[in-house]
Amino acid sequence: MDIKYMLEIFPQFLSVIPITILIVVLAAVFGFLLSIPVAAARIRRIPVLSQLLGAYISFTRSTPILLQLFLFFFGLPVLLQLLGFDIRNIGPITAATVCLIFFNGAYMSEVLRPAYLAIDKGQHEAAESLGYTPFQKMKRVIIPQMGPIALPGLGNAIIHLIHDSSLVFAIGVVDIMGMATIMSGDTFGMKQVEVFLTVALIYWGISMVSEQIIRLLERRKKRVLKRTGYEMKEKEAGYSV
Repeated sequence: MDIKYMLEIFPQFLSVIPITILIVVLAAVFGFLLSIPVAAARIRRIPVLSQLLGAYISFTRSTPILLQLFLFFFGLPVLLQLLGFDIRNIGPITAATVCLIFFNGAYMSEVLRPAYLAIDKGQHEAAESLGYTPFQKMKRVIIPQMGPIALPGLGNAIIHLIHDSSLVFAIGVVDIMGMATIMSGDTFGMKQVEVFLTVALIYWGISMVSEQIIRLLERRKKRVLKRTGYEMKEKEAGYSV
């Protein structure tokens, strides 16, 4: 094991880590935003739309993410041309990000939906009896209680997203794994163990940071949930908070 070589190649990975982080952050943020209307439509069981979204979720969860990356990279330009957009090809980073957004949106919607359904109906009725508007009910009662329920699942989704992002090199993205593949080829496979062990340590570090952020949010949400429960009890008893 050549530890010195691992230390030498580490700075080269620093130049591509931002690409991986950019893809993960965009896919996480926009995937979450996509998951909200998807979960809402399925909760309300909107005819036709709910069935279509169910098929979308089933497809994304039942097919390998690598296959989906190829479909987006090669198929998205064809689809856009059919819609009237003259785009011959799409950059690999764009295709990878869009693919992971759609994939992560489906995954996260299946986290939000059961979290919403786990809220007792009495909470909805209590908020409505206090004259809360739908927006106020969601903001003050439902979301604070959904947070602690959904956060572990959302955290797992982000960790899986970090892992899935390691496959984007297959469509030409020079990210962490892409750089590792290049280095492995340059050394004719003589330093594969050192290269991929370095990559493993980098992904481990990124995942550990993500886990700590998620745990911090979980602790904060639990405090909010306790305070919200107290406020609801006070209001139901007729006291002002």
